[in-house]
Amino acid sequence: MSVELFPIADYAKAECERVKKTLPAKKAGDVRFAFVTDLHYKYMKPMRAMVSNIVHTLNKLNDVQKIDFVCLGGDNVGNYPNSREEHIDMMQELADLLQFSKVPVIFVQGNHDDNSIHGEIAPDTHKCKTGFEVPDAIQYNVLFANAERYSNYHPAGDKKLYGYMDIENADTRIVFLNTSDMPHIVDENGFMKYNQQWDFGYSGAQLSWLAETALKNAPTNVLILQHAPTKVDYFFSEELENQDALNDILKAFMKGERIDISREHEDFGFDIHADFTGKTHRIPAKIAGHCHADRTYVSPDGFLNITTMLAGRKNSGLLAGDNGIIYERELFCDKETTVDIFTFSPSDYTLKATRYGSGENRTFDIK
Repeated sequence: MSVELFPIADYAKAECERVKKTLPAKKAGDVRFAFVTDLHYKYMKPMRAMVSNIVHTLNKLNDVQKIDFVCLGGDNVGNYPNSREEHIDMMQELADLLQFSKVPVIFVQGNHDDNSIHGEIAPDTHKCKTGFEVPDAIQYNVLFANAERYSNYHPAGDKKLYGYMDIENADTRIVFLNTSDMPHIVDENGFMKYNQQWDFGYSGAQLSWLAETALKNAPTNVLILQHAPTKVDYFFSEELENQDALNDILKAFMKGERIDISREHEDFGFDIHADFTGKTHRIPAKIAGHCHADRTYVSPDGFLNITTMLAGRKNSGLLAGDNGIIYERELFCDKETTVDIFTFSPSDYTLKATRYGSGENRTFDIK
């Protein structure tokens, strides 16, 4: 391991103690996890200090009441250097820091994580040359593969950047999806047909895995964690390829119905047959990042969507949260980052987020 954590700062100790007092009591069968999204990690002392403080804090909170896992919610590294090698080095440094976590660490992929942005041939064209992007297999080896050591985590296999985790005695499964699941296709001129920076969606393979594996024999409750949220007109988000098919699968799963859907498309086709009859299920929420703001909304399909403010120092695209406030990060103080610690109670059917860092606690209406 090439790096060490910085000691926890006094202000982080104080913030940790404050959070201890505000966390709801965890009952038997409850699920508790931390969500750290849009970290945009890069080489700089404030960011290493910030990640060190997060790891120390989650370890201390875990010692008091178990945290089932921490999810890095995408845009995990900042892709600030245009070098693919430097981008991979940043990923490795982040992975090394997180090896000190006593809490299981699960990653999802964000649109900045493949570094394809640096292949853009001209501003605002979104057309990218190959040579800068970090392939999924490398991202998997550096960040995602660590989760294989957790017996209750089930990767999709073949170095795919999605999987699911069952929470012991909680009647709950967490499904981690990849909203940047683009095929790597390069034409004869070296241009990428799709890039993961600006193209969003779910491959047919991911949808088949979801319907036929991740949701098969699932417990009553399934929470969806991903980077980009569902598109709605009034919200800063993206159109996701195969988004309607994803929601059709989830609706059939909740209603306990059979689903048979297909699509003919050279890159995003699928042929899915799944039988969910015999049991209805609940999807309390889809939880995401990407928007850099604390927002909650119900999509036209009836799903509760929750987004969490960015954890890192990258301030572009900041939006006000539901309370109308734009929260800034401040170096070397208790507002240096944002972490949501979610507590889901299947017995009470409640969902709460306790905020470490900048922002506010939130309680969600999931009934």
